[in-house]
Amino acid sequence: MAATRPASLPTDDRNRLVGMLLIAAGAVLLAVSLFLDWFEPSLSAWTVFEVWDLVLAALALMALIAVASRLQFGARRPDSWLLVPALVAPVVVVAALLNHPPAAQGPGQDPMIGVWLALGGSLLMALGAMAAIARISVAIDRSQPPVAPRQPAATPQTPAAAPAPPATPPQTPPAAAPPGARTPPAADEQPATRPTGRILP
Repeated sequence: MAATRPASLPTDDRNRLVGMLLIAAGAVLLAVSLFLDWFEPSLSAWTVFEVWDLVLAALALMALIAVASRLQFGARRPDSWLLVPALVAPVVVVAALLNHPPAAQGPGQDPMIGVWLALGGSLLMALGAMAAIARISVAIDRSQPPVAPRQPAATPQTPAAAPAPPATPPQTPPAAAPPGARTPPAADEQPATRPTGRILP
């Protein structure tokens, strides 16, 4: 009997799951980096920072709690619990790389593995937040052909009216003849012929 393959997750659920895993991995890397050396000689984040080390630790913890809530562990946290660590942590780490803290300024105090690990973890958190929260999908329906614009219906042309026949002038009736006068015969009438008397020999 052939083994049946489990149904794959929808695209949105798969993207959210991958995003949650990236955020969790980035938060763990950020938390671990705080205990490693950030700058030479052997200066950890707890040593070179005064407040930002606590901020980074709080951001990592916030992201882990948000991921656990999305995986049905505890009450669901709002999206801000994912966005804030993903946006603030990279800014803090990049600022520390560009402008070393006061305790790490001076010759021979180059960045070490801790700061690079923190940078990688914070970027993973940002990438995971983008994959987990951004839900932009474009659907193109190709099932129906495009509908052509409707043309106005052509009105049937009425045939041209036949020209009217020329009007005949009205005929005036003949004037009445005076009494005792002989009326002339009409044009279509033949004059009556009187029989002529013939004298027999």
